[in-house]
Amino acid sequence: MQNLLEAGPIHETEDRWVESEVQEKQKLYQRNWEERYSSLLSGKRNWQIMAFALVLLCGGLGYGVFHLASTSRTELYMLDRTGSQVNYAGTIKPANMDDATWDIVRVEELKKFVTSWRTVTSDGVAQKADWDRAFAFVGDGSQARDTVAKWYDANDPIARANRGEIVTVQYRTFDREGANTYGLWWTEISTSVSGQNTVSKMWHARITYATKIPTNEQARAENPMGILATELTFNEVQQ
Repeated sequence: MQNLLEAGPIHETEDRWVESEVQEKQKLYQRNWEERYSSLLSGKRNWQIMAFALVLLCGGLGYGVFHLASTSRTELYMLDRTGSQVNYAGTIKPANMDDATWDIVRVEELKKFVTSWRTVTSDGVAQKADWDRAFAFVGDGSQARDTVAKWYDANDPIARANRGEIVTVQYRTFDREGANTYGLWWTEISTSVSGQNTVSKMWHARITYATKIPTNEQARAENPMGILATELTFNEVQQ
């Protein structure tokens, strides 16, 4: 009986030792598992987050491209030319412009036409550019184109410059003579190359126009609004 009592504490000690060993092994297994697989699980989670972010980004870009494609439009814009310097003067907003403002815009384009058409300069390159620019403001196959061509035949500015004549154009005023017709007044000051023998004459032109964006790239650069003279008459005005 005494032996049995003495054996009780020994068995309890062995049980605690076994339990301790099991716990140590469990901790060891847990540590081994974490070392082997926790980094893989963490990496998987990170890749899932990145993949989701990329899906959102691609979806946003796709919507942006679709939105731009569905809302694309063409806007007319003004170019302000001063000599060889060209400045962007902003888009034209027809809904925000009254008739008087539109008159000024159209007349500014026609002033470029008159200046290029009637100027005579000793610079042959600039004169050729003026010649080309003038025809960018007249409609193909129109009465105005035929009139300008005949004027160049009779008043060749290159030949006049070779004879020592220089002509500058000074704009004076305009009036609206119809729905698509303007009257323009300007003064032409003719001088010799030396600056002597100055002659001043006033001229008036009646110009009927149509609006058509030129198909030629150079003409489109010179006349982006597409204000094209279709009918042209002109005469000297007695001062």
